[in-house]
Amino acid sequence: MSLFPSILVPLDGSRMAAQALGCAVWLAARLGARLHILSATPQERPAREELTRLKVPDAHWPMITLHQAQAYPEEAILAALARYDVSLVVLTASGETAETSGSGSGPDRIVGHVTRAVIERSRSPVLLLPPSYREELPWKRALVPLSGEVEADDALALAVRLANVVDLEVHVAHVTDVVTGDESLAARARYADALHHEYPQQLAELVGRALPHCTQDECARIADVVLCHGDVAAELLDLMARKRISLLVVGWRGRFMSGHAPVLKQLVRAMTQPVLLVKPERRMGFRLKVGEEIE
Repeated sequence: MSLFPSILVPLDGSRMAAQALGCAVWLAARLGARLHILSATPQERPAREELTRLKVPDAHWPMITLHQAQAYPEEAILAALARYDVSLVVLTASGETAETSGSGSGPDRIVGHVTRAVIERSRSPVLLLPPSYREELPWKRALVPLSGEVEADDALALAVRLANVVDLEVHVAHVTDVVTGDESLAARARYADALHHEYPQQLAELVGRALPHCTQDECARIADVVLCHGDVAAELLDLMARKRISLLVVGWRGRFMSGHAPVLKQLVRAMTQPVLLVKPERRMGFRLKVGEEIE
């Protein structure tokens, strides 16, 4: 079974939104996935006419299922995720509104309101193409920031599985910001060089905990694990440049105005590579039975 059996690309006819198509087509071909295109339009058109309006090349038509929805774009996208059992959404940070209103510095100029609604409310992973996205295919290397949190664990597990399908190297980074009082690995170091002497085993434990269900061959895709300290966004951007990273894979909880979102916004503003946003998987809760409940 494909890692992502179905991929959804919302298109609105804008040049920015159309950037998602090339990446989605390449990924669908490598994964053997069905590619769904969603057009939120007030009036349904014949499929050929609508695909032409959306600037979809004729060569891609055989692998595409077109859907047209009469709804607000974000609601149409979220409804399509459930209706067509979509396992990955490919979105540009901004679409038609950014083209018509020009650039700016507010949150909606980094990620438009439609994209923001989808990445906050979707349970499926979202492949986000930043405003300065430059298409460079095929992907060669992925970077996964590992924090020790559940969502980061799930992001690394997904990155390793994806790497085995599309032939990627996976680079893992644990970045600690000692200035803000981070009490994780680097912050507890007694001397500057301790990062390279005292904590390799703890890093290995972080990685191992994130990959309990991955085979040894799958884990072999991990090229290195880097521990560094400083400003998180700046360190990640530096690593991406030095290692020529093609894809950033990030675990997050989905709120664009809280938690690690400031770091994500800095990254999206500065990056040219896509970022795969992975929410933690739903985990079954349990209730301890006592007394007469135990059979």
